[in-house]
Amino acid sequence: MIKIWSLFAIVALLPLVMPNTHHKPKSCYEVKQFLKATENGFFTLYDANGNPFRSFCDFESEPPFVWTLIESMTLENAQKAQHNKGFSVNIPLGECHTSMSLFRLPSHHMSSVLSSYGSTHYRSTCNFNIIEGTGLANRRDYIRFSACRGASTLSNINGGCVEVDYINIRGQSCRKCQMPFYASSSHHLHIDLTAATTTCSRFGFTNFVANEDVFGYYNSHNPTFSCTANKNSTTAWWIGGAYAE
Repeated sequence: MIKIWSLFAIVALLPLVMPNTHHKPKSCYEVKQFLKATENGFFTLYDANGNPFRSFCDFESEPPFVWTLIESMTLENAQKAQHNKGFSVNIPLGECHTSMSLFRLPSHHMSSVLSSYGSTHYRSTCNFNIIEGTGLANRRDYIRFSACRGASTLSNINGGCVEVDYINIRGQSCRKCQMPFYASSSHHLHIDLTAATTTCSRFGFTNFVANEDVFGYYNSHNPTFSCTANKNSTTAWWIGGAYAE
């Protein structure tokens, strides 16, 4: 009798852990929450109007965070004028053939991901590998910050100080420090390392070139920064959050 009731108890709990295949996820966080996905890959997401679009989901590189890719470009593509624009500009790229070399979600899809449940942070990574391993070998040349503190990320900003959770440039890192961000209709979102040493938290980065740009724009760049090591190096931007069971 005890075994029979135990079986009934297990069966009764199954709907609580089975994937909800009827839910239309707006972000990779919701893909994990409702579809129970655990492996990195491309998934179909839905905007606020229920229209489908595809992006890459990272569940594995830094748990418990789950990340939705909003943009990825090689250095060569990032420096082209038609691509080198802040997130306030709507320039969808690679929607039909998602590639880390040239991809950017339309602005309304970015906003939809950002407004979905669990989207609390932005991050930028260099040379994220969608083929091998978890995608991110380490957090060298990496940045993560709160979407609340970086509310202007999807709009224009001119040297505004934004507190970052963590930033690493060539192995030099700081936590809970402020960095000057720049973005406009003709300049991709980025940090100027020269400005970072004299404004905001005045963090003492070393071995940078004059007005070196990191995580975007790349008017002045340094081959010792992973995202700009060569023309095929990639910079990716993501929206995500820490997943809680």
